[in-house]
Amino acid sequence: MGDITLNQISAFLLLIITISSSIGTILFTLKKIIQKQLEPLNQSIKQLDINQCRNYLVDFLIDVQNGIEKEDYQIKRAYEVYDHYTNDLNGNSYIHDKWMKLMKEVR
Repeated sequence: MGDITLNQISAFLLLIITISSSIGTILFTLKKIIQKQLEPLNQSIKQLDINQCRNYLVDFLIDVQNGIEKEDYQIKRAYEVYDHYTNDLNGNSYIHDKWMKLMKEVR
């Protein structure tokens, strides 16, 4: 009555493997569906991030151009935003040219 055969163990292991494989497939499919549904939101967030960086950098560069003194922490923050804009967001526009021209004078 309490004897477990090798066939029973094999069948049980096969059942566990089949269930875990099915769960993995379901989770992978759900991940793809969620990613597809979130893509427009992610694009909107990225565009908002790009616009915010541009606005900040334009304001900062206008101040520098007009001779408004900036504190060290403001300059460091501007460098952080510029690095994020160029490296993470791949922004390379009129801001890049103005940055290269003006920031040589600041540092």
